[in-house]
Amino acid sequence: MKAMYRAALMVAAFVFLLPLPARSEIRGGSIEVSPFGGYNWFQDKQNLKDRPVYGGRIGYNFTPHWGIEGTVEFINSSVDDKSRTGPKEGQFFSPTNDVDLYFYHVDAVFHFMPEGKFNPFIVAGFGGAHYKPRASDHDMAAFNVGVGAKYWLTDHIALRADLRDYMVTEIIQETYHNVAATVGVTLAFGGRERPAPAQAERVEAKPEPVAAAPIPPPAAPTVRISAYPATIDQGKCAKLDWSTTGASSASIDQGIGSQNPNGSREVCPGGTTQYTITAMGDGGTRTNSATVTVVPPSPPPPPPAPVIIERPAVRKVIDRLVLHVNFDFDKSTVRPADVAELQKAIAFIKKYPANDVSIEGHTDSKGTDKYNQALSERRAAAVKAYLLKHAEIDSRKDTITTTGLGESKPIADNKTEKGRFENRRVEILVLEK
Repeated sequence: MKAMYRAALMVAAFVFLLPLPARSEIRGGSIEVSPFGGYNWFQDKQNLKDRPVYGGRIGYNFTPHWGIEGTVEFINSSVDDKSRTGPKEGQFFSPTNDVDLYFYHVDAVFHFMPEGKFNPFIVAGFGGAHYKPRASDHDMAAFNVGVGAKYWLTDHIALRADLRDYMVTEIIQETYHNVAATVGVTLAFGGRERPAPAQAERVEAKPEPVAAAPIPPPAAPTVRISAYPATIDQGKCAKLDWSTTGASSASIDQGIGSQNPNGSREVCPGGTTQYTITAMGDGGTRTNSATVTVVPPSPPPPPPAPVIIERPAVRKVIDRLVLHVNFDFDKSTVRPADVAELQKAIAFIKKYPANDVSIEGHTDSKGTDKYNQALSERRAAAVKAYLLKHAEIDSRKDTITTTGLGESKPIADNKTEKGRFENRRVEILVLEK
């Protein structure tokens, strides 16, 4: 029974917590037919199994609030505890198995909110319970009370939910409670229309005559002008774009003249120029300007300054000594066989203690010019190093210079071995003061 009452509370909560949209649906004088189905919970002491219930109702609404309906229900159940014995009126026991139960009753219905789509109601009535096989020598009395609700889908079709407690009794003997929860469809026929609320007669006030508003003067025109690109190099061109509103004509200065109120054109000014457009219309004139900046060409760069090459003054050679210091091919080292020649150079230099001396190195023609130039410089430097070391004239090292002339000044034919040997030489020049 606890499960039965919990289910009853859940259905009741569902019924009364549904949304309540406002619309008149229940009509006095209407007839309603409601087929339904659901589930029935028997009280334990009746010894029947809980089973589905099916049936139908037909009702009549006297007013939107009050109605009456007749109901017939059918339940196919069976004995629950077959070991139970000694039954009372309305109880069942073995060997009975299947039990068919018919309820028939007449109920009064009260609708709480007949003017809306959602109509909760309470119901109470009296009827009978017929068991097959019989639980008594006659049909048992059956009272019922319950709650429910209708939810109208259209003006004539509604969903209906009921929760009932059927009290089956022998009046002065045992009373059995059967709780049933059912859902079904209600079909409504006929009924009186609710009178529409009276509406007060509307008296429309006649509007006062309104003086015609003065025609506003024409709006002044607007004008826009732009140049792209706004900056150009000299000799290049730019594009003017302009647009107006409320203008019937336009004119641009700088010799361009009359133009359409909206347009564009190319301009190629020789220098920076401002272009002013004048838009004219019924509302007056307006002007606007755009400037094209012309960048002049950059001046040519100045000619490069003349390169002045200072040539050292040519100093006169007052004495010359040609040393037959003949270096080996591709060598700059002094050979022992040439020491006697170098001793002549020592004596020659000492004759001129106050003069500057230039030592020139020479090569034959074998090898590249670049290589022979470097080789001649090394040979001149080798002779200078020998003289400074053996002539004890270290104090004069800054007045003795060396020069490499490569193969540029041969004194013999470079096509013969002898000629090339002669060309591999060093000359010592004594310069005037």
